[in-house]
Amino acid sequence: MRLPLIHRRAFLASALPAFAGSAWGVEERPAPLGIPLHQEPLNFELHDLEPYLDSRTLKIHYHEHHAWHVQKLRASLDEVELSVGNVTSLMPCIMSLNRPPQVRRSILTLSVAQTKPATGVQAPLPEEVQQCIRLHGGAHINHTAFWRFLAPPDKTPLGPDGKAAQAFDEEFGTLSQFKEAFTAAAMNHSGSGWAWLVYRPDRKLVITTTRNEDNPLMKEFVDWRDYGRPILALDLWEHAYYLKYKNNRRAYIDAWWKVVNWNFVSKAHAICRGIYGH
Repeated sequence: MRLPLIHRRAFLASALPAFAGSAWGVEERPAPLGIPLHQEPLNFELHDLEPYLDSRTLKIHYHEHHAWHVQKLRASLDEVELSVGNVTSLMPCIMSLNRPPQVRRSILTLSVAQTKPATGVQAPLPEEVQQCIRLHGGAHINHTAFWRFLAPPDKTPLGPDGKAAQAFDEEFGTLSQFKEAFTAAAMNHSGSGWAWLVYRPDRKLVITTTRNEDNPLMKEFVDWRDYGRPILALDLWEHAYYLKYKNNRRAYIDAWWKVVNWNFVSKAHAICRGIYGH
């Protein structure tokens, strides 16, 4: 099943929801904004990122890969009657989530057997549902982050500004040194996964990578030193670049730097400061 591809140039002034359900938003007035159980429209036309990221790959990536993960996640949550308004709220506690009372099945039991259904009885989510949330829920969040951190090269500055720029300098020395460190981490990551810049609760910025569809939001699965709120995300799966760059991950990363949405990075950093009271 393919979902329709939606484009929108007037991108919402918001940011990727933070861990445990918090989110990024406008720098002047941070507002909670989670990741809903559907794909957000892109803030650019597919051809806007040419020649760095090609429109054919972007179309397949958004229209097929990301859409498939959303479809699988929705089906799995529907099976256990788990209603979710903010997908990020599931990430820190996947293994401890309780299965909600089975309302639909209870109603069916009542209508057929004419007996009063049991209510308020909860049990852990089935293991296969936990795995689905980790894989497909993680993929939905990760891809949403990836799209939000992209912008046409003529629509974004060459780096972060304000307190975000100051934090980069304090942590990494210069923006160039940060790029070198981030690129090295992405290149050294074996296999599929993601590269992140994370704002930790102690205000420290850390570069890390995760395997498959894990992300720094998954407190149960990532090292405590990598837990925090992402303020930059890079997809390292080959489907993100193979059509144009084949197996040349370095060429893909070098091109990606040309279309990083630095305005969004600065806003994300501001929201994280607000969340932690920094």
